[in-house]
Amino acid sequence: KSSKSLLDTMLPRLGTNLRLMRSPLRMAVVAPRTAFSTRMTPVTSQSKTTGERKQMSTTVDPSEMTSSQGALVPQRFQLTGEVIASKVFWAGFGWQGSSIVADKLGFSAESLAFAGTTGAGEALAVLAGHSLFYTVVQGSDASKEVPTALWLGTGTFFSGTAWQPVVNALVSLTDNFFPAVAAGTMIACGSAFYAGLRVGRALWGETLGLPVAERDYENLNSDAGLSVAIGGATAMFVACDPSAAMNVFAVPFGVLESDPNILGMIKAGGATATGYGIVQAWQNFFPRGRNWMDMYLK
Repeated sequence: KSSKSLLDTMLPRLGTNLRLMRSPLRMAVVAPRTAFSTRMTPVTSQSKTTGERKQMSTTVDPSEMTSSQGALVPQRFQLTGEVIASKVFWAGFGWQGSSIVADKLGFSAESLAFAGTTGAGEALAVLAGHSLFYTVVQGSDASKEVPTALWLGTGTFFSGTAWQPVVNALVSLTDNFFPAVAAGTMIACGSAFYAGLRVGRALWGETLGLPVAERDYENLNSDAGLSVAIGGATAMFVACDPSAAMNVFAVPFGVLESDPNILGMIKAGGATATGYGIVQAWQNFFPRGRNWMDMYLK
């Protein structure tokens, strides 16, 4: 009886202790998985002068992809035509003309003097073309357009100076295979143009105080988009060499030794205009905010 009483006393206690030691098993609550989204968080930039915060072009409002997008594309093509007429044609025209001057001065195509002469000639052609087109043809204010021309001319000087050394190197590396030379030139000279635009903003706008927008996130993206299109111009300019292998653009852009100088300059301008136009036409169908032109069409 004594043993039974002791057992009756211990068993309830043992059960209580076991219940205390056991932790209840709980299922972890997992949040429901959502579908992967490629939509990026909007990035903002704050103006140094006004403090205004602007949404950048990393996101697109679906409402802007309908009627407003359809109205934007024609505006982009109109601006594309203006850029070709005021600058890009004259860039090739000026480079080819200054190469004739450099040749008459005795500069070899492998020399720094030749590269500098052609870069300066192309930059002057862009400066003059932009200034005259917008002040004389469109009647814009010269105090605004000339600084813009200086800024664009700076980028042009960088890419125009780089063009011949880049092409020389690629011709040697690829045995003058046009597709490879053109692709490499697009990357190298497009990058040089971009560097020139950023230097131009720092020089003309930030240092000298001319009406050229200072560097910020928004125009960093815009300058990059423009530089890609200009890279297309520099790539098609390679087609002016009719001796390049697989040069399917030798007709009509190949410059022959028998061509008069003015005809060679027109062919060169036509090549740069076509190369730029092809790449820019592709960009013109980008969503709102993804094309470099959009900040100028506000």
